[in-house]
Amino acid sequence: MCTLRELQTALAGKIEEVRQRDLLIDELEAELDEKDALITSLQTQLEKYRAAMKTSIAVAARQTNNGTLGRQKRTAISAESTTSSTRRDYAKLKRHRKPQS
Repeated sequence: MCTLRELQTALAGKIEEVRQRDLLIDELEAELDEKDALITSLQTQLEKYRAAMKTSIAVAARQTNNGTLGRQKRTAISAESTTSSTRRDYAKLKRHRKPQS
């Protein structure tokens, strides 16, 4: 039979083994959490790139008309003032009529 001292030594050894395994498990769980975060980040980036590619393909398809690019519509803005002081300035200008064609 085993003595009390031998049992205490064996128990201390087993407790140390359990601590070592717990430390290893903690390290592996931390590594797993880091990899999960990386996977989530990469999936988010992939979705962004997919959305950008879909958008750019759609824009390119709309712009292409038998191999030529279509024209974009533009809006013109008049910057001339309509106040009375500018009307007086315009009255001083010499006017020329267009020749009839």
